[in-house]
Amino acid sequence: MLALMFILLWAGVVCLCYRQLHQTSALSVGVMEGSYRDTLECTEEDITDKVVFLEKRVTELEKDTAANGEQHSRLKQENLQLVHRANALEEQLKEQELRADQTLLEEIKKQRELLSKMEREKSIEIENLQARLQQLDDENSELRSCVPCLKANIERLE
Repeated sequence: MLALMFILLWAGVVCLCYRQLHQTSALSVGVMEGSYRDTLECTEEDITDKVVFLEKRVTELEKDTAANGEQHSRLKQENLQLVHRANALEEQLKEQELRADQTLLEEIKKQRELLSKMEREKSIEIENLQARLQQLDDENSELRSCVPCLKANIERLE
């Protein structure tokens, strides 16, 4: 943009020098003034039109640059907000993963305790059933041992 402004300034200086040269040569050359002046005026008009066009173009470019700067600034701000949001979400995710891990560990501990309790109860029940079985086996043995005596009594009574 500075280069374009420099070119415009240089074009203006050239135009002024050109006018001064034209005026100086017009004084010294009186006869050729008409046709030469028409050519110079046409050239001056072209240069003036180009300078005006370039000034308009510079103004447009400045507006575009300002708009792009604002958009860049806005996008940079949005990007910063999104980065902060992403970081916050990552932290939330880590916290939830930690909580989930803790909950899982607590649940595993509860299940192990419950399994241990059930195994103890099962073991006690097995011991009780084995004791009952032994008692019934003993009773059964006693009753079997009594069977021959009872048969003998029955035969005698008959």
